[in-house]
Amino acid sequence: MADQQGDRTRVDLLLAGGWLLTMNPRREVYRHGAVAVLGSKIVDVGQASDLLGRYDPGRLVDTSQMVVTPGLVNGHRHLLCCPKGAMPEGGQTLQALRDFIYPCFATLNEDQMHAYALHATAEMIRFGTTTFEEPGCNHLEAVLDALASSGIRCRTGPWTWDQRGSAGATDLPDWLRTDADQALERLRKGIETVRAFNSPLISDAVTIEGVGTCSDELTLGAAKLAEEADSLFVLHKATSEREVAMELEVFGERPLQHMHSIGALNDHVLLNHMTSLDDFEVGLVADSGARISQNPSSALKLAKGTTQTGKWPELVAASVPLALGTDAENVSNHQDICRSMQLAALLPRDARRDANAVTAEQAVEMATIGGATALRLDAVTGSLEAGKEADLTCFDTNDFDWRPLHNPVTNLVYGTTGHSVHTVVVAGEILLDAKRLTRVDEQALREEIEKIDLEILTAIGIDPKPAWPVL
Repeated sequence: MADQQGDRTRVDLLLAGGWLLTMNPRREVYRHGAVAVLGSKIVDVGQASDLLGRYDPGRLVDTSQMVVTPGLVNGHRHLLCCPKGAMPEGGQTLQALRDFIYPCFATLNEDQMHAYALHATAEMIRFGTTTFEEPGCNHLEAVLDALASSGIRCRTGPWTWDQRGSAGATDLPDWLRTDADQALERLRKGIETVRAFNSPLISDAVTIEGVGTCSDELTLGAAKLAEEADSLFVLHKATSEREVAMELEVFGERPLQHMHSIGALNDHVLLNHMTSLDDFEVGLVADSGARISQNPSSALKLAKGTTQTGKWPELVAASVPLALGTDAENVSNHQDICRSMQLAALLPRDARRDANAVTAEQAVEMATIGGATALRLDAVTGSLEAGKEADLTCFDTNDFDWRPLHNPVTNLVYGTTGHSVHTVVVAGEILLDAKRLTRVDEQALREEIEKIDLEILTAIGIDPKPAWPVL
């Protein structure tokens, strides 16, 4: 209960003065807006003049030169990171996984995993992300500790496969050899571990690799487990035409079609990538209630064909909940959802030669309330409304990418990057204050990660030097 201080009600935090994109059901925008926060919750949203007269804040943040949005959501961000910029050039998805990403994953120990998770969450917070989905990690306990230290909101679970899918087991590492029963038990224990950790910011997920590495038994079992546990079933699916060709050869069906056929498609499913779809598969996704994270910069770097075989305008039109993701360290090489928004809006327009294929407003929805809905967290976050968790991202508009400022939506999508993020709040706590992280020593963390990177690269036999001569 808020305390009364004379004529004003005491709150912990008040952000007031500038543009405010609420992303509430009416998508209301305030030109001079304010958000009042008590504890972890938003208690009021409205005109700055009204809220400044109504509330006595423990801290007042002047946002008169800012654009305030709900905290950004990253729908697909691996914490099993690999040394950034070190992956050999030219590999597409399956080659990159087998030659670089899987070997890196297999090499990480618990302490290294903890450090990588801290670094990944710090980078996301710096660029405005307050909530993300982690599609499968190793050393889960170390990850949970790092997540709690960071203050970010997350869904996570243990990375799992049984190496019995359409891609076969050729060249896959011996790391994590399981059968379907063992993999499902690992997933059950993952749910138990996350729930026993008992953090209000960390939710569980049932996470399998997909991309042809999982048997039907494991895929269907994981789908049922997520439904029974009221969790989220996360997997990589329809990631490329190569994956489609493999599944057609083995099953006689396309990846989404086959998931539907075995009964593994439901409203607890989050499908990552989904760059290779036929029109009828859009209907299968929409009818099932499944959700999607599209990861445009990852699709471009790994040449997945998203502009040729993606169905993003059709998925938007079918009201499929869509998130934006940045994927792993070497397949976007950034964790900036602003850059993902721009690509999500622009790539489909060029692909279809249709300037209205995906709008700027739809891209912002994917980065906020749409992303939260895709992660099954929309009752908690994704919009600025009284009663929801106080997750906010504030952009400093005092630079050329934001000015002149007439429409904050178009400036946000087309003109800016996460470098303009000034303040980030998660559950009422300021985690980024005037562009400085409040919970970590940034420089010490970077130095630690570069040291670990060299250890990992040495272990897997990769020299990350530039192709050009280094003098």
